[in-house]
Amino acid sequence: MYMRGGNRRMKERSKRKQRGAVAVEFALVSPLLFLVLFAIIEFGWTFSQILDTRHATREAARLAAVNFQPTADLGKDQTDLMIAEVCTRLEDSSTSRVELTFISATDVDAGDLAKVRVERDLEQLTGFFGPVLDSILPSSEVEFRLERRATWAESVGKQACP
Repeated sequence: MYMRGGNRRMKERSKRKQRGAVAVEFALVSPLLFLVLFAIIEFGWTFSQILDTRHATREAARLAAVNFQPTADLGKDQTDLMIAEVCTRLEDSSTSRVELTFISATDVDAGDLAKVRVERDLEQLTGFFGPVLDSILPSSEVEFRLERRATWAESVGKQACP
């Protein structure tokens, strides 16, 4: 079948117009797609920081319950050593704070209750969602029972990670 030159030119123009329409549609939809993509990444990163804080709190409670004492540093303050150990287990401890307290301030023997709280400042990757995420402070608190007499009881309180 023979096509006339006019029909061929019309089809080529039609294809060019369709390509232009696709580019315009992509330009209209792409900001929304990128916003969704960055939201997924940002909120995933926030959730990861919250989980890391919870993990560090459980680790701190475990170390405090068994009266963690590294053998190399027996002359140093045990609370500082314990908090430093907890901070090494955090992914990024530069903005973290650890607080150790006793439920009953006079007892530090096995079976007594103590509490640990870890909190950190939230770090954002993109900053696009600051109005939503600025109010979030990843923190966790665990109450535990001492398994041994606490030698770290001399200096309890909130301390920043070294």
